[in-house]
Amino acid sequence: MYAYSHGGNVAFERGAEELLDLSANINPLGIPAGVREAIVEAIPNCDRYPDSFSGALREQIGLFEGVNPGWIFCGNGASDVIFRIPRAVGAKRVLLTAPTFSDYERSARSFGAEVIHHTLLAEREFTLDGGFVQAIQKRKPDLVFVCNPNNPTGKLVKPELMQDILHACKEVGAWLVVDECFLDFAEQAEAYTSRHMLATYENLIILKAFTKLFTLPGIRLGYALSSNQGLIEQLYFHGADWPISNLAQAAGIAALQGAEGFIKQTVALVTKARKRVEGELEGLGFRVFEGAANYVFFQHPHPFDLREALDRKGIRIRACGNYPGLDESYYRIAVSTEAHNQIAHKALTELMSSYTKKGDVLS
Repeated sequence: MYAYSHGGNVAFERGAEELLDLSANINPLGIPAGVREAIVEAIPNCDRYPDSFSGALREQIGLFEGVNPGWIFCGNGASDVIFRIPRAVGAKRVLLTAPTFSDYERSARSFGAEVIHHTLLAEREFTLDGGFVQAIQKRKPDLVFVCNPNNPTGKLVKPELMQDILHACKEVGAWLVVDECFLDFAEQAEAYTSRHMLATYENLIILKAFTKLFTLPGIRLGYALSSNQGLIEQLYFHGADWPISNLAQAAGIAALQGAEGFIKQTVALVTKARKRVEGELEGLGFRVFEGAANYVFFQHPHPFDLREALDRKGIRIRACGNYPGLDESYYRIAVSTEAHNQIAHKALTELMSSYTKKGDVLS
């Protein structure tokens, strides 16, 4: 049975509306200047159907990414694209890491594909290595998903390993989907992107979204990059027409104008804040897995339910026990504004200091 399994639902959860939501990883800088105005200016266009091919938006994305606009498909958030992909490529066997973003598996299963998990190990810091290439060669999937940096671990995939993964996929006839929705938060994003390999590998699909970086989860806007025109056509075919509203197209165009400066400011802010949050969590006794995104992945050393305990203090974090490959001791917390980060640190400090081994309860 379907169950909502993501973070960011506090506003619609009865009794939790007032919680500080650090379960979803949204840019602490907020929506870029000019985006709200662009949405308002687009309201008069709501009496007509949107451009089903998002022509003006794809032109702007093409400039931003440095790719041919014909290589771009725009969807109703990256998740919309994820659910189109198994159908577009006719996937029968899909290889995923465990843990990773849950929609990859659900999209595969919704199409009836077999799902194969490649388990990442805590003793190796949940880092992807050459064993994944061997898994591709051995299991011969026809579709592979790699999240870079991974969700929820925040771990980046080394460029040389990504090249090996892509080559292995090509050898076995598999499509490789590289989800880069969090990559623009990383300091060395340009060194880790697979975008430069699009022209060489027609089996490569890159996912991006406006959700996290541009603080637009309510707009629902994401896109895929691929040099394979047949794949782009199939993405249009395997989903409803008009996937992007007039308001979302206007918002996307506005967000990308001046995006370079916005991203630079974002990376500086998030990097500094993430390192501080990582250090604070380590100081409280948590096992922290150093990452490169706008969230921190960590392991709780005590048996009490940390999410539940923080809920009582007015803060919601993401419990990661429902990720394949993880148990209830793992959590993810968003890197937010300095004020929000300090509220979370204060609450965590109080919880950890009040915990006592006497009966394994909070005092």
